[in-house]
Amino acid sequence: MWDWLVQADMELGYPTFDIAEVYGHDPQDDLEETESLNARTGCIGCSLVHQDSALDRVVANPKWTYLAPLQKLRPLYWEIKKPQYRLRKHGELRKDGSLAKKQGRLGPLHLEARRWMLEQVLAIQAEVNEAARAVGQPEVSLIDQEELARIEALIDAETWPEKWDGNVKLSPR
Repeated sequence: MWDWLVQADMELGYPTFDIAEVYGHDPQDDLEETESLNARTGCIGCSLVHQDSALDRVVANPKWTYLAPLQKLRPLYWEIKKPQYRLRKHGELRKDGSLAKKQGRLGPLHLEARRWMLEQVLAIQAEVNEAARAVGQPEVSLIDQEELARIEALIDAETWPEKWDGNVKLSPR
């Protein structure tokens, strides 16, 4: 993979070398050493991955150190999954009047948690972008203005997923 990324950049004119560089590849490295990087990509909230070694490698590169505040996202995502940030249904009934399965199941984030999470993500984005401007690097958009407006509108409208409303018990803290 690394060979193709470097070759595609140099010979085909695709801007792929930056991708390889972000994951720590140096074209002077031995291929076996590069493959041992085993750079993981994918969802930052993946519950199967406990250490974001790919991001750790990225911020270890002096060119990308300004992205270090992004390392706060993973712990934040793990925190927001806790029951105290979620609604919980008790006494939910089926259409026939019998108790639904999974009594006490966790539901969506309550409104205060949504506001708090949004504030945290925006603070991380601001921290990264302040550092980016200081070192002349590109800024990062975790939530753009259109997304922010929509999120805020949904929170303000107290929008809930289907079969949920704000009139259920909050999970115990």
